Amino acid sequence: MATVVVNRPDLIEFKNANPTGDAPALNIQAGDWEIDGHAESGIVFDVSGDQLPILTASDARKLAKWLNRAADELEGKKKSNKKPRYHVEEEDENTYGY
Repeated sequence: MATVVVNRPDLIEFKNANPTGDAPALNIQAGDWEIDGHAESGIVFDVSGDQLPILTASDARKLAKWLNRAADELEGKKKSNKKPRYHVEEEDENTYGY
């Protein structure tokens, strides 16, 4: 199973434990690249090693969160630490005849 070995805003890397050789790895990088003379923003996936890296369900959730944050960053969305406000209407005490 692969585990997260790098987790930065622009790069996340998952790598399998493999003491006998080239460990399978999945590198995902977000950024800007020059393609055919113009800049292109996006996310690149790179898989290396003799076998495919296998992500656990927990690692897949980490990857999903990372992808959402990277996409927001590429689109220039501002980060918000505010929690949504919920409005709960109080029940009238006399509703139940008390």
